[in-house]
Amino acid sequence: MIPNGVTPADDQIAADIFGVSVGYWQDTKHWQKIRGLKLLNREGSRRRLYSKEQLLAAHTEEERAKAVNEQPRYDLPPVPADEHPDDLLDLEEALYALPEERRVTLSTWKTYKYGTKTRLPDPDFNLGGQEVDGEIVGGEDFWRRQTILDWDANRPGRGSQPGRGRKVGSKNKAPRQPTPQAEERRRHARLLLDEQPATVTAKVLAESLGVHPVHAERLLRAARLEKVRDLLEEREDLTVEDVQHETGLTVVAHARKLLDEARTTTTAQ
Repeated sequence: MIPNGVTPADDQIAADIFGVSVGYWQDTKHWQKIRGLKLLNREGSRRRLYSKEQLLAAHTEEERAKAVNEQPRYDLPPVPADEHPDDLLDLEEALYALPEERRVTLSTWKTYKYGTKTRLPDPDFNLGGQEVDGEIVGGEDFWRRQTILDWDANRPGRGSQPGRGRKVGSKNKAPRQPTPQAEERRRHARLLLDEQPATVTAKVLAESLGVHPVHAERLLRAARLEKVRDLLEEREDLTVEDVQHETGLTVVAHARKLLDEARTTTTAQ
């Protein structure tokens, strides 16, 4: 778990802070030599997690101690121990954040990450991933505790309370209208995509709008999908290569998936 208020760091970030290679950091197990350094990852997780604030303080103290030829006296900032709605949880921790009567098996829960019938909300944060065509590839996903609890509160199923979920015979409600701020962000994403399709990325969009990169990824993908739909109205014979050129996608599979989705949704309308 990454407690609220803590900046997460993995082995690569830790190695960068201490000015060594990630291989050297791992081989020497330097984290074990830092008294008071708290590992944030749960036992059995594949990625070590640290507080970046603690790492920075430890490195500063080691540099000071080296300069005066004495042993480091670590005085690291504390890591919050109490639960908070904005704590970041990995996939397994997210399951156990739910009340016991609302939990499914871990294997079922893992299918929810990519499911079509039951699907978890998009992650709030990714650590260690690389951006490819506006999508984060690799790394590890995390969800805010409140994100999972809110999602579960609106999910009927095991342990549901009477009256939860959609009532029989209820009608579809009108879709919620976007706020002016959301609409402006959508327009900005589309404008940026039209002006510089080859260079716009989620990072560029996030910095331009001042939003979280995960939010920027969603905005950019929506803008790309909207643009391909518009192009299909003008050119029914739109190709994957056309989509790559117009949206800046470099991976053929991503462009093909976008084109297929645009064709499906355009036909359904």
